[in-house]
Amino acid sequence: MAKYWEIVQLTDGAFVLQSPEHQDEKPLVRIEFSAEAERLLEDQIAQVAQAMIGAGVQAANFLSDRPFEDESESEHERSDETSLH
Repeated sequence: MAKYWEIVQLTDGAFVLQSPEHQDEKPLVRIEFSAEAERLLEDQIAQVAQAMIGAGVQAANFLSDRPFEDESESEHERSDETSLH
């Protein structure tokens, strides 16, 4: 069974990623924008929050799909891996 999450804007203006079934629990992610950021983003703030949370979820999925890296692996073996900077 798939687990579903929803992005919600709270009454204090913060955006959270939470389970719709467990709204009383602490959210998985919470994003708060400064007053200056809110002023600059204006009506785009919800889209920016959604993009930020979406990028985080994609990164978490990518990292969870990677095989466990053996700490005993030599530096030469690791040099063949692609890295992001």
